[in-house]
Amino acid sequence: MNWEAFKTQMPRRSIAVDGFVNAPPCYDLQSQHFNFDHHAGPPRPAMLSSAMQVRSWIHDGLLTLLMPTGDEEVHVWMNDCDPDVALCYYAFVHHFIVAPMVNPALNRLFGHVDTMDKRAGLVDLPRDMEIVRQAAWIFQPYWDFRMSGALDRKDPGEHMGVLESIAGRIDDFASARGKSVSIEDDYETLHRGAGWEMVREIGPHARMKLARRQVRAFASVRQTPSGRWYYTLCRYAPVTYWFPVPEIGRRLSEQEPEAAFGGGDTVMGNARGPGSTRGPEEMAQAIDQILILLKVSPP
Repeated sequence: MNWEAFKTQMPRRSIAVDGFVNAPPCYDLQSQHFNFDHHAGPPRPAMLSSAMQVRSWIHDGLLTLLMPTGDEEVHVWMNDCDPDVALCYYAFVHHFIVAPMVNPALNRLFGHVDTMDKRAGLVDLPRDMEIVRQAAWIFQPYWDFRMSGALDRKDPGEHMGVLESIAGRIDDFASARGKSVSIEDDYETLHRGAGWEMVREIGPHARMKLARRQVRAFASVRQTPSGRWYYTLCRYAPVTYWFPVPEIGRRLSEQEPEAAFGGGDTVMGNARGPGSTRGPEEMAQAIDQILILLKVSPP
């Protein structure tokens, strides 16, 4: 929904995070509605992740404003359970730990997620780097949930289960009881275009391997149990001009309105809609044709 609909339909003291509202970060102090997001609006690299925005506002006194007596009910609206959303959830539930900004482990975790989420995971970091392997363990419940296809069921109870599981792991990590796992980054290339690739992600951290191979633009595909297809369009940054994600997403949406894309200037997807009827080969041809019509090519 848009910002005005959110303010009209949702109760006082409502907070939307990470794409629940299709609008840039904004707030209305009179109605006490807030939107923390980094998809719509300014260039994505110029914005903090949703979790970093939430943490900053909590530090500045957001919950004191919304809960002056401590008994008021605050409504937090989410439609995902990925690492950025999971950190938002943790920040609200454990605000007394997050607000001071003095826990070194949490500072590292928030910074790592901010770096990775702003580029949709397309970042080349050393696989043996401690925070990389620790974060992989912390968010493993989400990656297992997503890679299994369970995310597509959009079951609120299952999403909450993932968030609670991750919150428990963040508690362990913040208390020096965290664990680490190896990085699984396998993927399959289905098509190579001019400066971009169509891939199927096999490991949850496949985009780190894409970044190591200097792939700066890609379309990721996965099939739903219904036989339809979900696509994610991604480029490293706006300087990757030869893969103009917003324009590609707009034109694909015109061709197939029921599978419209949403997102920002570096990453878009149709994963929250019904999915596309077009398979990877047909979609790759459509993207190549759009790039030809736009007359863009890599340097």
